[in-house]
Amino acid sequence: MSAQEPLSKELAETIERLGQSIAAKKENEPPPSLAILQFPLPFDEDTRAVSNSLARGSLFAAVKDRQYFKQYVIVGEVGGVKVEFAGEQLNQDDHDTLLQLVAMANHKTYGADVCQAVNAVLRGVGRTTHQEQRRQLFDQVSRLVRGTVRLTTPNIRYEGHLLDDASTPLDQATLPQFRRHLAYRLNPKFARLYADSAYTLFDLQERIKLKGRGSELAKWLHLWIIGNATQYPHKVETIRQLCGSKDKTLRSFRQKLRQALDLLKTAGVITAWQIDPTSDLVTIERMPSLSQQKHVTRKANQKPTN
Repeated sequence: MSAQEPLSKELAETIERLGQSIAAKKENEPPPSLAILQFPLPFDEDTRAVSNSLARGSLFAAVKDRQYFKQYVIVGEVGGVKVEFAGEQLNQDDHDTLLQLVAMANHKTYGADVCQAVNAVLRGVGRTTHQEQRRQLFDQVSRLVRGTVRLTTPNIRYEGHLLDDASTPLDQATLPQFRRHLAYRLNPKFARLYADSAYTLFDLQERIKLKGRGSELAKWLHLWIIGNATQYPHKVETIRQLCGSKDKTLRSFRQKLRQALDLLKTAGVITAWQIDPTSDLVTIERMPSLSQQKHVTRKANQKPTN
């Protein structure tokens, strides 16, 4: 079994279930539009939930400067499932905003309007509430609404937006404080990306520490790493492809990767890392969460089937 297979299989199964839920409703199962987004306790102000499938490709790329894709580009292709994106490129800042919007939709019905104070959204992602940050937030929400994700499984293809729609206050300077709100709707067709074990809970304060040079890649690695109970070695080239880096040379990317891994170690996300000079394999050490430890133990105890 290769190091990539555990990721590919889980992503394929998650998106395949998404396709099945779109094609037909299962008996005795409410349609996604009636499902409640609900994460298990503890879920406090510093807890966020990331969809493992959205974190394991370059949909939210580890880049600072964005590109615009007039046609669909592949941002992930594993296990027979192709993930494509069209629109203004999404990066880790956009992912931070989506993580916050998902957290604020907790215990609400998929597809329902969620209304939150703009300043509360900004504080939730560790930003200031200045005018510049508000404009940045509105731009990110607009990208999440406009950008189109296309998922192609062996049986079905689905195209949609992570946010169905959103409304933002027109004039932040003159509107009274109580009217400065953001309203949005999560796409109910993507509900399965947050079902059961398809997501990982993490501490936001740990992620906020990832700042400075290498932070774009560090943030991508952060969500990629925490979603895996077992840390398999990966080649530097593999990581470069997965994260959507535009570095033209492996040497340049390898330098950024070292900076990013140092940031993760300083923030306490990982305990150690190493890049083998001969094989170029990246080895990362991290203590898995209690639920991930149970998952690993359960898999180890499963009897092989003939």
